[in-house]
Amino acid sequence: MSQVDQGKDNKSMDKKEIADEEREKMLNAENTKHTGSAPAPDLESEEQKPKKKIPIGGIKMPGFCRTKSKETCRDDDTKPTEAVNGESANAATKENDQHPADKPITAAKETKEKDGRKGILSAIRLPLASVFPRRKKEADAELGNTGSVGLASVETLDDTATEKNPINKEEEADGMETVRLDGGAAENPQPPKMSALLNCILIARRNLFVLVAVLCILLSVVIIVCVACAGPRRIVSQPLKDGKYVEAVTSCGLVEGVLEDGAFAFRGIPYAVPPVENRRWQTAVSLKRIEHCWNGTYVAHQPSEKCWQREADGRVVGNEDCLYLDVFTPEVRYDTPLPVVVMIGAETLSGASPGVMQPSAKLSRVRDIVFVRPNFRLGVFGFLAAEPLSRTTHPPTSGNYGLSDVIAALQWVQLNIENFGGNKSAVTLWGHRAGGTLVTTLVGARRAKDLFQRVWISSGSAIFPGKELTHSEETSKQFLEAIRCTDADCLRSKGAEELMDAVPESWYTGNIGLPESREATSASIRHEWLVLDGSFLQEHVGQIWTKDELPVKVVMGSTAHSGAPLRYLTPNITLASSQVEKIIRESLLGTRGLADETLRRYNTTLEGLVTMISDIRVICPLLTVARMKTNIPFYVATQPRGRLADPDSDAAAILGTYAARTPEEKRHVSAMQQLFNHYVWHGEVAQANPKDARKVLIVGQDTLLERDYPNCDFWITQNIVPSYGRID
Repeated sequence: MSQVDQGKDNKSMDKKEIADEEREKMLNAENTKHTGSAPAPDLESEEQKPKKKIPIGGIKMPGFCRTKSKETCRDDDTKPTEAVNGESANAATKENDQHPADKPITAAKETKEKDGRKGILSAIRLPLASVFPRRKKEADAELGNTGSVGLASVETLDDTATEKNPINKEEEADGMETVRLDGGAAENPQPPKMSALLNCILIARRNLFVLVAVLCILLSVVIIVCVACAGPRRIVSQPLKDGKYVEAVTSCGLVEGVLEDGAFAFRGIPYAVPPVENRRWQTAVSLKRIEHCWNGTYVAHQPSEKCWQREADGRVVGNEDCLYLDVFTPEVRYDTPLPVVVMIGAETLSGASPGVMQPSAKLSRVRDIVFVRPNFRLGVFGFLAAEPLSRTTHPPTSGNYGLSDVIAALQWVQLNIENFGGNKSAVTLWGHRAGGTLVTTLVGARRAKDLFQRVWISSGSAIFPGKELTHSEETSKQFLEAIRCTDADCLRSKGAEELMDAVPESWYTGNIGLPESREATSASIRHEWLVLDGSFLQEHVGQIWTKDELPVKVVMGSTAHSGAPLRYLTPNITLASSQVEKIIRESLLGTRGLADETLRRYNTTLEGLVTMISDIRVICPLLTVARMKTNIPFYVATQPRGRLADPDSDAAAILGTYAARTPEEKRHVSAMQQLFNHYVWHGEVAQANPKDARKVLIVGQDTLLERDYPNCDFWITQNIVPSYGRID
């Protein structure tokens, strides 16, 4: 090749490189400012290059982010388009001088560049607006495609256009290509269909707030409906009739009570089949059969008659048809049930009952507690264990009929007390004196299981039934001889008063005063009302308490002078020191050589003598029972009511019948009521600490914790306690 040809080739290569550089700079300038002049692409090179396929929805525009560009895309609209350097400008001038024939082509390129710039402006402006739903719907309407999703062409998205403009060749030459999204592709692909579940999820995400609100409303409606369906459909409070009477529902029919002192009293409600005629000396039978119930409304306005008993003054009173109970409630309602106290009161197991244990409607209203007081059989009608009676039952047994009455009353409470505003799951069984003895025997009894949850025992006996049925039947022969009967039919044919008169006097004699020498020899033959009958009582109560965890909570206590004989409770009684010393030395204490130590421990006054009797007969025996368990609080009420803290002073303080006159007595009443009320409501004695060795609560003007009660350990070590404790 000649040098001339070689020079021409070099010049051609230089021109081509210069043209490429010029085109590249013009493209960069186009990216820099869209409104400035844009260099026209080389038609020949563009036509020769194979057209690239544009993805669906894409718009191919010249000058945007080409790979050969030396500059990145920028949106600076304020910078003017200029030549990058002078060398590029000189190269362009030189190229124009050497190729004058290219000028017409350049003019055509300039014309097309203007059209291209307009297309670019529209392509930039209109797609940005089309992202809003309104623009998108309008674009779909112009394309005639309402079901498919896609981007329109530049001409379609132009707001100023009134009709679809065809795509001409000049626009194709500018590098602009319109891509159809609704079937314009060669293969005509269909958009994938979303499943119903995915579509629901997408809709839920777009309307999350509305969805949460709807779910909350539906949940509230469901809760309201459930509460309305599950809640009690009873009225809250029973309306008054004639402004004075109120009705309540029992398992045997309606009963009518009366308004008293702002509360309601139901007196004389039957809870068991009357134990008369052939049912004499049979266990209590609850009112379950319809023939034992009544028609209409049972009027419960008047108190029922007492069961047959012998009172402290020797009078015999009562009735065999006596299994009735009284209910005192603040309001007959079904919402917010109140705790229940079932009161078992008797001075001895032969009478008098209920003694001081008589609640009232006013007491129920003031304490906000439902009180229940049942009658139960006493004496020979309630506890006779005799061989003729044992032969008539299977398995053979007799006795403890009064204990079965208390269990039947507790069953009635569980079945009906909710209709009187009481809570059957918060029943406190309160036994006072002989009633406390019965309650103590029921703590571990199998038949009394789940009938009460708490127990309060005040001044009960610690001598529990330990004699077998055969032994009790043997001691009853004296009574059978007096009544001249050898079989059950004969016994049931006798009149009630005749039976009461036939009871031996020794059966009524209680342990009063200091222990006597004869008691040591007659302990094996003395009469006891309670018996191990094999049905209600199967083993000694002390054995039950020691080997098993008690199924209920228990509080025990007494007054400081609970064992005082009746003759020492008269107001004008006086005893000289010499008289007190004589009584001590003539008792079992003097026989055993304990008189001097006793006189040293107790003063020789009436109060000292009564305190000694109470310690031996009641307080220290009960304390030995309480010590069987570590969690039984034990209290002693020491505040005197007059001269002595008599056997009923603690119960009277709780019931509000304690006539407090001095500030000390008023504080004592308040202390006792706080102890009892807190236990009934919460099942605990607030002042007691079961884990502490100090478990004796001395209740005087205030409640104080002591480690032990004075002199009890002395009597226990001398084997006086509990051997000579009060029997019933």
